[in-house]
Parts: sequence; structure tokens; C-alpha cells
Amino acid sequence: MQQMIKWMLVFMVSSSSLGWAKIEITSINFKGMNDPSEILIQASGPISYEKQENTQDHQLIVEIPDASISQSNSKKIDTSSFNSKVSLVSPYQVPDQPDRVRVVVQLRESVPTQVIQDGNTLKITVPASGAVPEAASGAVPEAASGAASGAAPGAASGATSGATSEATSETKSGVSLLSSEGGSSLSHSEDESSNRSSESKSNIEIFSENEVTQKFTGKPITLEVRDADVTDVLRMIGGTSGFNTIIGSDVTGKITLSLIDVPWDQALDVILHTNHLGAERKNSILRIVTLKNLLAEKEEERKADEASKASAPRVTRVFPISYAKLTDLQAILSKFGTQSASSTSASSAGGSADSQVSNHQDAVVQADNRTNSLVIRDIPENLERMKKLIEILDTQTPQIMIEAKVVEVTEGFSKSLGGSLGVGGTGGSSFVASFAGGNPLDSLIGSPGVFQKGSDVSSASGASGSLNGAFGLSPSVSFIPGVSQLNALLNWGESENQVKIVSSPKTVVLNKEKASIVEGTPVLVPGTTTVAGVGTVPAATVQQANISLSVKPTVTNDGSVLLDLSVSKDVPIPLSGGQSGIGSRNLNTLVIVESGSTLVIGGIYSAESTHTSSGFPILRKLPILGALFGSDQDSTTRNELFIFVTPRILNIKEAGLSG
Repeated sequence: MQQMIKWMLVFMVSSSSLGWAKIEITSINFKGMNDPSEILIQASGPISYEKQENTQDHQLIVEIPDASISQSNSKKIDTSSFNSKVSLVSPYQVPDQPDRVRVVVQLRESVPTQVIQDGNTLKITVPASGAVPEAASGAVPEAASGAASGAAPGAASGATSGATSEATSETKSGVSLLSSEGGSSLSHSEDESSNRSSESKSNIEIFSENEVTQKFTGKPITLEVRDADVTDVLRMIGGTSGFNTIIGSDVTGKITLSLIDVPWDQALDVILHTNHLGAERKNSILRIVTLKNLLAEKEEERKADEASKASAPRVTRVFPISYAKLTDLQAILSKFGTQSASSTSASSAGGSADSQVSNHQDAVVQADNRTNSLVIRDIPENLERMKKLIEILDTQTPQIMIEAKVVEVTEGFSKSLGGSLGVGGTGGSSFVASFAGGNPLDSLIGSPGVFQKGSDVSSASGASGSLNGAFGLSPSVSFIPGVSQLNALLNWGESENQVKIVSSPKTVVLNKEKASIVEGTPVLVPGTTTVAGVGTVPAATVQQANISLSVKPTVTNDGSVLLDLSVSKDVPIPLSGGQSGIGSRNLNTLVIVESGSTLVIGGIYSAESTHTSSGFPILRKLPILGALFGSDQDSTTRNELFIFVTPRILNIKEAGLSG
């Protein structure tokens, strides 16, 4: 074991002496003020490298074996603001190879490069002759790595993070511009090949929005100016912001400013307003000229555009219309037609439309009802715009199916408990008695007795008004003097009923149109009428008990439906004397329901409870035996009414709805 450890130590020492130990990249710096530009790679030990050139993608790839790089040093360096052929430097650890570091240098164009190894330093030189014009005066002299978030493999096509440069300073014509953060942070872009364009576009967009909202969010800068040329100050701000700037030859004058920690976009806005200048954005370029010249240019452009449209040939096209109303669509398209300058003047002076069409080459929109088409005469450019308008507006009218359900539920429950008790004398004597109010002569006196079979019990129970079950007893009681017969009857029953009525009217209707559906049942309703010479006499009329649905839907763009709804259900109700009446259940409402959803829009609940107790005084309240001397009845009735509605748009896609 000791011998093995010894050999391992010897192998480690020999490996270290042979240079096999892994080195660490300590820093990567870029110097862009010189020609050629230099990229300096510092390591903790001697560096060996492998060089590759990708001329097709304008890349120089340097791989350093047996090396590692920390996260803080593997940050991309954006060099697009320098007068150099280098636009980006991307160092990173090669994935799945922890002992190899790769540095990708993205060039603006393929140029001869040179890599020089000097001990612990690796120098990459890139000639700057013939480079693109300088984006801004006072470019930072050196950019150090480690200013942005981590790099990803494939740096040539990876995401570009902002690089932080050293403090920028320039003294020219009394101008001193210092970045309060020690450098400029450039915007993030997904494509390195268009990195500079994306950064400029982003900053120009920020400036354009902030100029309108007056909420400035640019990086704070310190700007001290003493009788400096306005063009120099504008050029310095353009360099700080990172976008491309073109300053017109008409921009002249001197300016004195002292701005401390002011957002660069606010400083630019103040300078433009102070010197009566205007800024115009053209893609990634900000063009600055005087307001007078800018307004004159816009006026000339407007006149040239009007002259071009006036002289452009008119083309006539026929557009078949499928769903929209011709008159409505004609009125809309007429407002988007091309008008000549003289026609516009005549319109503002109160001239008629007919005179304009006849005197000037304005657009003509004519409807043909027979073919349901629009005939449009206009310049080709405007015809294309009208075609797109027609495609958007000429869509199917939303068609809605509305289904309503009227659910009516009735529940009833009743129970009763009662009985009767009676005695009769012997030999048909007149001594009789009954404790339930009945006629003892009918129910108790007989020979040899009333309750001889089951039908006698049912007959007596039915006579006393029982709900169902009955129990009867008729024993002889000769041991009681003067009494030969005892009849006892006990009624005890329950009754329960349930009724459920479902009515479901359904209809289909177009958007903003009214529809109704009705089902009726004739009912003979009693009433009175007046007859001459006789007066008021009873009379019956036939009326309709209807189930109806009336609705006017309005479809919203998100797929919901606004319902102006009326639902009614008439129910025949029996009246006393065998006659009938009509009970109404109506609902009128205005609701919004999502297409395909069901909404409970109404409900009525009613309940009725009744308790009745009667019988012989005092005795009917005796426990158990009290049922033979009286009766108790309980009844409960519940009614529930619910109305449901479900709208469903049948042609969401064809109608062009987002829902």
C-alpha cells in the first residue's frame, strides 16, 4: 500500500513538472483604440492554444487545452462600439470538457489575424484598417470581461449580454462626459450578427416612448458643457446610448450645460427642445435636424405623396359580398377611399360628394344589389387595403342557439291519526253512544254486530275520512249492565306525492335579432258577460296556457352572449266548482352568459304546512287511548320553480370571434 502511494506521488510530481497541471484563465481584456486591436488572455501559467478560422461566419476560434475559466471571467465582451473589426468576444468552458477553454472572436468581416503566445499571456491581434466608421466619439479605451451574465456554448450564435467598459471621458471643445456607472450597459440580443442593430433599435424605442410619456429611464450620465458645439454634445450622447446618430448640416450653435446624474434620454430631449431641433427615427438610426427643416420635409413629402396618388392610375375591381349589408359596407369603405387635394378642399368648403366624384379622380364605391357585390375604383395600393377591410368585415353573422329549461317540482306529505268508540244496548234498546261524532245507530248497532268481516272495517273507515290504514274491533261486552256491543275503529295513515314538470323551449337566432317560440294549451276559464235586457250572466272563455321563450341576443367579441330574455310558463289550476284558472310564471331579465355555459337566472320556492286536531274534549288528549276519542291531521306542501338558460354560439370561427 505504501509503495502504491509512493508511485502516485511520483506520478503527480512528474506530471506537474511536464506541464500537465491545469491552468486557470484569470482575465480577458480588449484594447480597441489601437490598430491592430488586441485581445489579451491572462492565465495562471504558460498557455498553449489551438487556432481555427471560420471564414464563412467571420469567426476566429482559439481553444486552450488543460485550462479552466471561472464564471466571472466567462462573460461576453461586446465591442461593437469600437472602431474595430471585432464585434464580440465570447469565452467559455467547453461543455462536457472541463479541461478545455474556448474563446470565440466574432468579426465584422474576415480579416487576417495573429495569435502570439508570451508566457502566461496570449495576445490576439486583429487589424482595424478599413473598419466601419466610428459610432461615437470618445469610445472607451478598454473593455474588461465579466460585465454580463454567463456565456453559453456556441458563442458565435448565442445570446449577447451587455458589457461594462471603463469610465469614458473626453475633453473636446470644453465638453466633458462621464458615465456615473463607469461605463455603458448595452442591451441584450439573441442574434450576434444583428447585435448592434438590436441594441440601437432598443435604445431608440426607449427614447421615442419616453419623449411622449416624459418618464425617462435611461442610464444616468454627468454632462458638463462650456460653449461647446451642439453637434459634439449630441454625438457624445449618441455614443453613450449606443445607437447610430446622423446629425444634419443645419444643426449649428453653441450650448452650455451642467447636468449631474441625468438620464441620457432626458438630456437628449432637453437639448433638442432648447435648440429647436427635431429627431426622426429610421429603423436603428436617429436622425437629428432643425424643426423648421423637419417640418418642411414632412410637408414636401405629404405633397409628393398626394401628387403621386393623384397621378396614379385608377383600377376597378369587383368584390362579391357574402354576409355584410351592401349599404353598411359601402358607407364604411367610402371613408377610406383615395381623395385628391382639390377634393379634400372642396369637402372642407361644403361641396357635395357628387360634385367631388365627377370633378376629381376620387375613389368610387358602388353597390350592385343584383349580384350582391361592391364595385370599387381606386389606386392599386388602396384597393389592397380595402380588400383586407372587406375580408375582416364580411364574415358570418354570429348565430346563437338558446335553450331554456323551466323546472317545477311539487312535493306533498300528509298523515292522520284518529278513531271512534261506541257502545249499544241489549235487545235493540235505544241506549247508544259514540265518542267520535259519528252516528252510532249506523256504525255500532246491528245483529250480531257491524265488524264481522274486513269490508265492514273498510266501509266504516272510509266513512270517517281516513287516509289509508284502518283497524276495527266489535266485541260483545255482556258483563257491562245494559251494554251488549262495543265497537272500536282506529284510522292511521300517511300520504306522499311528488310531481316534477320540465319544460324546455329552444330556438336559434342571429345576432341582435329577436326570436320567440310558444306552445299553448287551451283552458276553459269561467267569467261573466253582460247581456242586454238580462244583465250580467256567467260565461266561460277559452284561454291559452302558454310556454314561451322570447330572446334578443348580442354577441361580444370574447365569445359571451348578452341576453334580453323573457321566459314564461302558464299552468292550469283547478278551481272550486269544477272550474279552472291559469297560473303564470314569468321571468324578464338582461344577463351576460358565456357561450356554452348554463346559468340559473330565476327561482321561486314556496312551502305550506297545516295541522288539524279535533275530537272529544279532555279524552282526546289521553296518551295512547286518546286516538279513539279524536283525530289529528298534518300536511306539508312544497313548490320549487327554477329557470335555466344556455346560449351557444354555433359559428364562432366563421364569425371571426376571438372566443
